[in-house]
Amino acid sequence: MATSNDTLTNYCFLAALTENQNDLYNHVYVPICKRALSLYSLRGAAQGTSKDIQEIIKQEYGIDVPIIIVRKLIVSVFASLSRRKKMELGAQSFEHGDSFQLTQYSFTDLEAKYKKGLRDTSKLELAFTNYLSTEQIDATKLPAFTDFLDKNKRQIASFFKGNGAIKKGDIEETYIYHVQFLEYLDTSNDELFKIAEQLYLGTIVAGFLESGIDLETNFVSNEVYYLDTPLILRALNLQKEEETEPALELLNLIRSTGGTIKVLSVTLNELSDVISNAVDSYNNKQPITTINDACLRLGKNKAWLINIGAKIEEYVCQTLKISKENILTSLLEKFEKSPDVKALKETRKRKGNAFHDVAAYLFVREQRGATISSFQKGKYWFVTTNYDLLLFNKEHAPVKGITEIALPDALTSMLWLKDPAKLASQVKKAGLRELMATTLNEEIASKELIGEFEAAISSLDDVSEEDYHILLESVACQSAKKIANFNELVAQDKNLAKQQAISIVEKEKTRKVKQAQKIKEAQDAQKQEADNNAVLSQRIKALEDYQNQSKTEIEKLSMLLKKQKKTMLKAAIGLTIAIILGCFAFWGFTNFSTILSRIINVILSGGGLWGFGSFLINLYKSIVK
Repeated sequence: MATSNDTLTNYCFLAALTENQNDLYNHVYVPICKRALSLYSLRGAAQGTSKDIQEIIKQEYGIDVPIIIVRKLIVSVFASLSRRKKMELGAQSFEHGDSFQLTQYSFTDLEAKYKKGLRDTSKLELAFTNYLSTEQIDATKLPAFTDFLDKNKRQIASFFKGNGAIKKGDIEETYIYHVQFLEYLDTSNDELFKIAEQLYLGTIVAGFLESGIDLETNFVSNEVYYLDTPLILRALNLQKEEETEPALELLNLIRSTGGTIKVLSVTLNELSDVISNAVDSYNNKQPITTINDACLRLGKNKAWLINIGAKIEEYVCQTLKISKENILTSLLEKFEKSPDVKALKETRKRKGNAFHDVAAYLFVREQRGATISSFQKGKYWFVTTNYDLLLFNKEHAPVKGITEIALPDALTSMLWLKDPAKLASQVKKAGLRELMATTLNEEIASKELIGEFEAAISSLDDVSEEDYHILLESVACQSAKKIANFNELVAQDKNLAKQQAISIVEKEKTRKVKQAQKIKEAQDAQKQEADNNAVLSQRIKALEDYQNQSKTEIEKLSMLLKKQKKTMLKAAIGLTIAIILGCFAFWGFTNFSTILSRIINVILSGGGLWGFGSFLINLYKSIVK
């Protein structure tokens, strides 16, 4: 089975195959199958089945390709071989690619690109490991970077499978550090961020391959995309800051591929209500809505928000350069009677916007006029960030065809198919940032979600005051998806919700105990370090005192030696003089007058007197010293 590093390498490899290519089927899918056949042949097998190749692709690339696509690819590979090559290899396919025979087939044309992908992903994984280490984050408790990208691959594959089930990720997993790592690369390491963009594009290719979407179908022209309320608020910079750029990039991508962007009249009405609610609860210091929070971030006041609400159509259409489309009253009355409205209300806490959501996708259904069988034939779409609404739309569609709803990441992927060679750079930029923004939205609770959480725990019986405050404080340590999951549980089963609340309280108490223990350990370590430093300081001072004391003794000894030296010198000089005088006495007094006369003559002749005087002076100084 493919390892974490293998999977990332394969994503890079898949993206590299798309460079300057518009025919993804023949320049990406077929080479992948060729490589799989080569690997199969290298194992010594001379014949096999489509299931064998399907398994190799799954093992090597982590992609579960539908068997019908594998068969089609096998046929395409064999069709691409020359007659001479087929004879050399004994290559034949049978039963429309379900089985084949092939001897000693080695396909190495793309190994250079594969090796480059291996080098690039190794760099990225090493950088991610170093980042976690620098930030002192325990990597063993986090999903691998591969899992972060795999989630996108699965989401895309599920969307394009049409009737395939979309499963929510494990709410216990967190990917916030993966996004923070990408944000760090975006500002500090362009080379590695471009590798991450390549990996993202590879997930799209893998998602397409796994979903079995027909790449050869042509798109309809002049598509129309109706934006949902949250997406408009993001584009207006009235939600979380990191969500604005991806929303605007998606709008640019739609326009660059020939699409038209519109807003439905019912959506403008919903926008007006949302802003009105934000105005009613506006707080200059402690905002309880995301819109309020965004206003403070932008330096806007309540009056500014009131003015937007009063001119919502003009503000939205002019700011985003989109147009409004009215839904006829007769259609709205028809939609209101749809069983989907009642069914959706039952799943919602806020019942009021259920009608808007159903009306939006039913209007798209009306505009299409008939069920479509391929995504490329969808001329009208309702674009929303609401994942749950997509699930609901799938489950309640009368005919299992293509949904009327598109999520931003799926739409970005689909638009790339219009011109892969030209749009690759734009799609990588828009798509990766959308993935980052969506992930942060799942991890960081909004003001509204926190408010719902508080209301949810307030509705539970037998929750003590202490536990109530502990639950509120736990918001800081829980992801948005965990909080949303708890809110849903309270609405569905209060008894089960109480049990989960108790579990949250216990976990929070345990976390606090561990945190307190860590703080105590840190304080103890700090105190121990201070004590050690104090002891060390004392030892250093004692050593310095000893050194100073020793230096003084040495100086005293040196002075004593100097005095002794002077005393000895004086004694030596005195002894010398005494010996000289003795000699004079020994020679006798008979010669005294003659000797004295000569000495006096020497001293008095040639400056001798001056020299003799200097000798006596120097002798005296030497004795004094």
